[in-house]
Amino acid sequence: MRTTLKMTKNNLSVEVIDPAVPHSSVVSRAAAVLTEGNLVVAPTETRYGLLARADRLSVLKKLYEVKKRSHKLPSAIFVKSMEDISRYAELNKVARKIASKLLPGPLTLVLKAKGNNDWEFVVKGKVGIRYSSAPFINLLLNKIDFPITATSANISQEKECTTIEEIALLFNEKVALYIDGGELSNPVSTVVDLSGDKVEILREGAIATEIIERILAQN
Repeated sequence: MRTTLKMTKNNLSVEVIDPAVPHSSVVSRAAAVLTEGNLVVAPTETRYGLLARADRLSVLKKLYEVKKRSHKLPSAIFVKSMEDISRYAELNKVARKIASKLLPGPLTLVLKAKGNNDWEFVVKGKVGIRYSSAPFINLLLNKIDFPITATSANISQEKECTTIEEIALLFNEKVALYIDGGELSNPVSTVVDLSGDKVEILREGAIATEIIERILAQN
């Protein structure tokens, strides 16, 4: 078991945790950093995520600059429950069927955004939703009252990083807090677009296409 420890690596702020049982003080610290509009890297059930307030355009711009990602591309957000999905997106019958079988878990749903679509993270009327099974992410979401990004902690279009050391070399002091949960090399989340009438798998990852097809075939 990894010991909870706060330390500094090359003047970077790092908290070491056991991802299965993250200490509440670390969760609270991450919540405070995010509230202030700063960036956090934290473990999910797949790889490391780069977290930021998704309700502030200035913070999203900062995240996109750090990732070297086009502002025209959407950034998914984390939610803490099935009910929370409906706060941001519309779940059609097919989306609800898949979500009920596979969430929480390593799946990103691209759905039609709900309401007037004025959230900063909505692109072309769509929003990416990630209901993670990672303990740290779920504890964090219960500490804050704003949406946070669910994007990988890497440079856009480049390989996924598996350790905090690798990520810190990329981002350095641009990230205010690194949560070190050890090496994470699980497959990335599968991304499925369910915003329209057809199901489109945008990226196959931890959940195979065949599994989704079997669920769709069920009555």
